Amino acid sequence: MTTPPPVSAVKSTDPLASNDDVSVDNHVSIPSVSSLLHSAERLVAPIQTPIAAGTAVQQQPTGGFTSTFNSANPTFAVLKATALQQAFGHPMAYARALMQVNIVELQTLNLNLLVFRWVMRLPPYRGKTLLGKEAIFYPNVFRYLRYIYNIDGFTGLYRGFGCAVLSKMVCWYTTTKVDELLGPVEPVVPNDQTKPTWDKCIKKTLREVRCQSWGILVSHPFQVMAIRCMGQFIGRETNYSSINIFQNIQEIYNRQGIGGFFVGLIPRWILEIATIVISNMLIQMLKSQLPSQSEMVPLYEYMAAFVAQTATYPLSVVTTVTAINRSGLRAGMLPITPIYTSWQDAYTQLGKTEQLKRGSSFFNRAVFGTLGIPVPGTPIPNA
Repeated sequence: MTTPPPVSAVKSTDPLASNDDVSVDNHVSIPSVSSLLHSAERLVAPIQTPIAAGTAVQQQPTGGFTSTFNSANPTFAVLKATALQQAFGHPMAYARALMQVNIVELQTLNLNLLVFRWVMRLPPYRGKTLLGKEAIFYPNVFRYLRYIYNIDGFTGLYRGFGCAVLSKMVCWYTTTKVDELLGPVEPVVPNDQTKPTWDKCIKKTLREVRCQSWGILVSHPFQVMAIRCMGQFIGRETNYSSINIFQNIQEIYNRQGIGGFFVGLIPRWILEIATIVISNMLIQMLKSQLPSQSEMVPLYEYMAAFVAQTATYPLSVVTTVTAINRSGLRAGMLPITPIYTSWQDAYTQLGKTEQLKRGSSFFNRAVFGTLGIPVPGTPIPNA
């Protein structure tokens, strides 16, 4: 009876597995657990050939909603996110635009016109402030949205949506391309623990101002179209379209020429630039005077943005009012609103009547000044 030859194992050539094999005797080698795990990984993920330095690598899709087109084109992803964000926030922006026009003031004129009869359904009401003082309040944002929905339905909440999205996208794209043309920024050392200097803050601010200025200039005609589309709700006109920009271009050019596309550009530019400057300066001051840990930076940015938007909000009201004024819409003509000669005139007149803050709050909209208070003898309901 012959003796079977000894079993000889083939030694693995894998350097990861060869050092982990457990030798039982001179003839048999049993692989360890780590060697089996490495083998399983090679079965699941095939070995890829090395890529030469400098070769562009295209990111592969990872499933879900991602695709090769999205991963290879970050611009498309940003534009899609902008459209989604605008879709959720447009009804609120629409209601704020009507607040800035201050349509509730129309009832003080006692107009006996059918087109303005709907305003009487949004009268001021009596209520109490947080301190318990009795005051007169304008309708809040939910009353605006509910009334718009009752008149125009759900799609009516998105009046001017197309032009507003186009304005946002054009502004972002132009700003991004200008930033690329300006060249790379100064390299930042990740482990640098020194506090940022004012020199870097000023350079960053000037760069953002240059980029944002071009974005505002190119996108402003679409901003004018969006505001006028929303303003049509007051007079129930159909001169401007939310989608057909060619119709809007023809309407603006026929009434006001080339200058009509840039009505309200200066107050909007000052608004955006002042927001950038105030935000960056406040963030720099907070980082210089307070602890500048990474977890505190978002809080500083939020505080700075809040202060900047509060300080520059009157310019937002002037931009909206100026864009509608003398546009041919009833909301921008007498007797609904005064005719302003310029945006400075609008700022001055609105400031005299304390109307530069209207629309700044969605809730608890207390009446300031004398404009907008019902005439004597008009009943004011309670909240």
